[in-house]
Amino acid sequence: MMERVIRGGFGLLLALTLTIWSVQGEQAPADDRPDFDVVPRNAARAILLHAATPECDTVRCCLSIEAGQPRARGDYEIVLSSNQYTDRTPTIVTEEGTPLAWIRSASSGSWSDGKTTRICRHFYRFSPAKKGEYRLRCRDLSFDGVAYDGVLTIQVGAPELNAVPTFLLWVAGIGCLLLVEVFIRIGCRNEARVDTADFIRKHRRLPLNAEGVWAHYLLPIMLLYLPLFMVIITLTGMASISTRALLWISAVCAPVAFILFRLQYRRLFFRWRKTVLPPERIDALLRELAEQYDWTIDHMDRDFFVAHTHPAWWSATWGEQIFVAHDRGGIWINSINDLGKRSSIVSFGYTRRNIRRVTEAIAAR
Repeated sequence: MMERVIRGGFGLLLALTLTIWSVQGEQAPADDRPDFDVVPRNAARAILLHAATPECDTVRCCLSIEAGQPRARGDYEIVLSSNQYTDRTPTIVTEEGTPLAWIRSASSGSWSDGKTTRICRHFYRFSPAKKGEYRLRCRDLSFDGVAYDGVLTIQVGAPELNAVPTFLLWVAGIGCLLLVEVFIRIGCRNEARVDTADFIRKHRRLPLNAEGVWAHYLLPIMLLYLPLFMVIITLTGMASISTRALLWISAVCAPVAFILFRLQYRRLFFRWRKTVLPPERIDALLRELAEQYDWTIDHMDRDFFVAHTHPAWWSATWGEQIFVAHDRGGIWINSINDLGKRSSIVSFGYTRRNIRRVTEAIAAR
């Protein structure tokens, strides 16, 4: 069941990654911007407007959109720029004929080398309702009676995710953690009730309850859901993380979480040690080892032995647990980081040392 929980988390992470990728939209090609003085410096995309006949095409004029990737349900400025006053304030319409709202007009002039340069601009509000391609053109645009025309094509991306209320984002994030907790408890309810020694003899693995799963798999679980919470804090304005960075974090966290999960899962499996010693003699040896190496015995009966270590404050680990299950013709041995302490994925060889001490003591008898 734990493997299904992790696979579900990977599915959620993949869905999140695809969502982030889809809202990027299409970037306006940089080479579509004409290079002349009437184009606003912050224009993301611009198009030249021309007269119907080349000999009458004497006015420099362009239609542009402000910098940034347009997204559905956003507000953007469309700018009509020219080096000459228009005959009248033109109307900008979409391909379907919907006019854009006029905001304001402005003009500026400069004098250099005996020449006067004038820039006239008209500003319009562009509020796309949905993503897709929009084609904008001017209606009734003319200079000294000469009509000018042209089409500005804009690719509009999906709406920004931050349109979602902040409290809903936090509810979704906390809900994901609670969902993981529910899945873990459902998946571990059978293992929490079984006889530990019988389970080990049958599956050769240590059964875990919900608390044990969190302690043993905490790091891979947190790595798996780290990109989700980074997206939440970005959308709520607590941090500013680029989409590219989020995608890279997702691409790194997913395989690392999978590797750590497999590593932790394999550490739950027991090693078989064949011996002809009776269970009573083995239990006596285990008591001697506990006294010799300062282990505290947590449980001991004819089937199962559990003890934990007491590392010094300068030790590299929080401590380990030692498990021994009796079986016909031998014993099952394992040692992992203490499930009752802080979560850790490294043991620095202490767990292997505990197993070696038990096997060497049995071999010596």
